[in-house]
Amino acid sequence: MKRIERNISLIGWIYVTQGLVFVAPVLVLYFGSRGLELSQILMLQFLFSAASMVLEFPSGYISDKLGRKRTLVVAYASLVVAVWLFLKGNSFNTFVFAESAFALGYALISGTLTSLLYESLKALGRESEYSKVYGDMNHKTLLTVAFAGISGGLIAKYLSLSATVVATFIAFIASLILSLFLKEVNGTNKRALKEDIKDFRLLLGNKELIGVTLFVALIFAFNQVAFWYYQPYFKAIGVDLAYFGMLFASFQIVASFGSKYANAIMHRFSKEQIFVAVAVAILFSLVGMGWFFSYVGIVFIFLQQFVRGVFMIFISEYIQKHASSELRATTASFIALVKKLFYAANLYIFVELSKGVGLEHIYLVMAGFLAVLLVVFVGLKRVF
Repeated sequence: MKRIERNISLIGWIYVTQGLVFVAPVLVLYFGSRGLELSQILMLQFLFSAASMVLEFPSGYISDKLGRKRTLVVAYASLVVAVWLFLKGNSFNTFVFAESAFALGYALISGTLTSLLYESLKALGRESEYSKVYGDMNHKTLLTVAFAGISGGLIAKYLSLSATVVATFIAFIASLILSLFLKEVNGTNKRALKEDIKDFRLLLGNKELIGVTLFVALIFAFNQVAFWYYQPYFKAIGVDLAYFGMLFASFQIVASFGSKYANAIMHRFSKEQIFVAVAVAILFSLVGMGWFFSYVGIVFIFLQQFVRGVFMIFISEYIQKHASSELRATTASFIALVKKLFYAANLYIFVELSKGVGLEHIYLVMAGFLAVLLVVFVGLKRVF
């Protein structure tokens, strides 16, 4: 039991080290320094999403079949390779390979790390604490991301953009080393494939879960696409490079408090009320960023980030409670796959729109698209 208890601590530290992405607050600028245009940068993210979609579902099944520890070791090794390619890359094609390695790593982590956390808590008789433990863990992780954001901006300004990639490389090596000390809890799923298919068909027949998945995917798609316009937005309104990291950090801090208090929010409000609040908040924030194309617009990003923090914990607990023990990571990967499908389609649309729509109008266009899709979604699925 001590080794299983140690899993909880190790997972916490893994989340911290994988959150030390020092290049994140200046990633678009880093790509630009390597000769890429904005449309190429957005296309890289589209290709990353496409690769993630291809790998997402099989990665969850691999995790269920081969075990959590082996899957995570391969995942973090892949991330180390990806950052190395980022550091050495000078062409669009090299970055395509790097994004593919990132896609493999994050696809393998998706569902695996949270599944191992839930299984460890369940083995200790503490599964009811999942949302609180994961919420606190995510709170600390996002604070770490905030630290990396501040540090990344300063490193970029006073050292170089490449130095942020080196620092990220070291952090990911730490994640890889920590994953080697994890303890497998449930072992592997040794059932026949036909039994797994039977369970998955039951999953697809769960109308509530499918409705939740579609709604989550819709919100995720617009939240993530909006993120890729943050840095050009800051640059357009005259924010100094030194403050990019600080802004990025402040967003993570707000999101971290969303995660910390997610458990309390989930106990106070119903699922339907949370869905409505999330939809309204995201729409309001997109309109605000487009309407107030100035420093005032940054305030609305804080709203997006708080919602992100709450929603992460809410959805993660929902997945753990509705998934069978044999296909827990597979279920999480299925939901992540749908999210990425929506995101990739949305990103491709805005890659094309960015060529003809000015940055000062792009967030208003996003809000319009989201409003129409939400109306269609509610009319067809009647989730609310």
